[in-house]
Amino acid sequence: MTTYKGINGFAVQSVATDPSPLDEGQVWYNNATYAFKLAAVTTVGTWASGGNLGTARRGLGGAGTQTAALGFGGYVGPYSAATEEYDGSVWAAGGSLNTARNTIGGAGTQTAGLAFGGDQGSPEYSTLTEKYNGTSWTANPTGLNTGRRNISGCGLQTAALAIGGYTGSPSAAVESFNGTSWTSITSLPVARRNIAAAGTQTAALSFGGSPVSNATNSWNGSSWTAGGNLNTGRESLGGTGTNTAALGFGGYTTPPASGITSATELYNGTSWTSNPTGLATARYALGGAGTQTAGLGFGGIVTGSLANTEEWTGPGSPVTRTITTS
Repeated sequence: MTTYKGINGFAVQSVATDPSPLDEGQVWYNNATYAFKLAAVTTVGTWASGGNLGTARRGLGGAGTQTAALGFGGYVGPYSAATEEYDGSVWAAGGSLNTARNTIGGAGTQTAGLAFGGDQGSPEYSTLTEKYNGTSWTANPTGLNTGRRNISGCGLQTAALAIGGYTGSPSAAVESFNGTSWTSITSLPVARRNIAAAGTQTAALSFGGSPVSNATNSWNGSSWTAGGNLNTGRESLGGTGTNTAALGFGGYTTPPASGITSATELYNGTSWTSNPTGLATARYALGGAGTQTAGLGFGGIVTGSLANTEEWTGPGSPVTRTITTS
């Protein structure tokens, strides 16, 4: 008689908790819930509720991954210096920024974060740069060459980009950070603020922005080239991922801050694809972290600042399904 073990070389395991990480096609019996389960693969991306920020705010910076994220700065009336750390479930208070700022740029990881630019009130266009070590922020001796708010960033604490922003008008300025100082490099083809960014210092992506745009530009370490357009042109959107596997979400389509959207799109290095479902809460000026398959969107604004967090599971990601008789 043919058996499952004979075909596959092993029996279905009986476990008290679901295994992690998952392998597609893996089958097991959860003896705590009395159910057979299967590791399947998602066909479309989905957003699910995560833990709320301790301080509701908008215009905050983000860094890190879905299960080890950093949210800092922003606006709560007045500007915020608050830093929070996410563990995949809840946010906990971290060390505060030395200078409270809104519409701030961010890069790096939860234990090696980078904050730069923003609006600190006076001056409105900040050059300040700070580094986070997982406990506290340290002011970097030198700041941006061009002070900007509504600025975007990507990369690492020791190898970052600061892209676009606002200096009284939209800016095309791009600067590269080596862990010590900023160097002005090739500007964006078109000046924009409130863009989203993804990727690394030598392989980056900028998309959307103000004036409301669907434009995408890819950076190879020396020049910017045009990429495929977003399906929904917008500004103040969230972004994360890489320049060949990016995620864009939220924002607004018509200034001033009307047409708030939940739209979520995925980039494959050539073109954007609209996901069938978007954020549960349409919003703009939100923070982002993670990857195209495991992203995070947090904070932002609709009519008031938000604290809620949403966790993204992208297409092709392993997920647990309960095997039923139906």
